[in-house]
Amino acid sequence: MAAWRAREGETLLMPSGVHGDHLFIILNDSKKFSGYGPNPCVVLVNLSTVRQDTRYDATCVLQAGCHSFVKGDSYVVYRSARIESGMHLQRLVQQGVFKPHEPMPAAIVTNIKAGLKASPFTTREFKQLPI
Repeated sequence: MAAWRAREGETLLMPSGVHGDHLFIILNDSKKFSGYGPNPCVVLVNLSTVRQDTRYDATCVLQAGCHSFVKGDSYVVYRSARIESGMHLQRLVQQGVFKPHEPMPAAIVTNIKAGLKASPFTTREFKQLPI
């Protein structure tokens, strides 16, 4: 099996405290971003289940079944977008801290990326990144 690489569309299960693992989606191939040091980085966003009694960001809602991890309608949590070194993610995968999951379909990644720019919850920092 080939070594896992941080690239657009890849997904990772990352520990999230008592709530178990959350699915994070990588939105770009590793690249250098001005102001983020010498190492190539990726932008990640995670998903959260839509709950009828809780307000949520409706910018990008994924339908149940669009990915094997998405069991119920889920929204992209743009307010929690993060940037990480691709090499750092690869090390954590090798150590078993993060677990690769099946890639997200390209059309969905395209919609998620558009939502990153459109969501009122995305910080200016992430809206300005050239991904």
